[in-house]
Amino acid sequence: MHELGICDALLKMVQGIMKDEQLERVDKITVEVGSLSGVVPSFLSDCWVAVADGTELQETEFVIEELAGTAKCLDCGVEFTADLNDLSCPSCRGKKLMPLTGRDLTLKEILAP
Repeated sequence: MHELGICDALLKMVQGIMKDEQLERVDKITVEVGSLSGVVPSFLSDCWVAVADGTELQETEFVIEELAGTAKCLDCGVEFTADLNDLSCPSCRGKKLMPLTGRDLTLKEILAP
């Protein structure tokens, strides 16, 4: 479960920002997760609870925004919203795809009082 490692890195990143900006607390953290990133949002949420427990961020709201991924068919050139349950081109049913968007996980926002 790589979500645990991701949450640990997010925690350390936010703690570093808190230190740099001299913040005593953070009310909300928002992350964007692309549908093609391989990250399972529900696992990420559960792992955040585990890594934040006992830290100054344990009461911080953790928000996940899911972003749709897009891909391009290398057979026919069509660009489309990719569905992980059906990784084939909706136009020609080709399987040679190049992901265009949706592979990222981004710390979008840190909201402090």
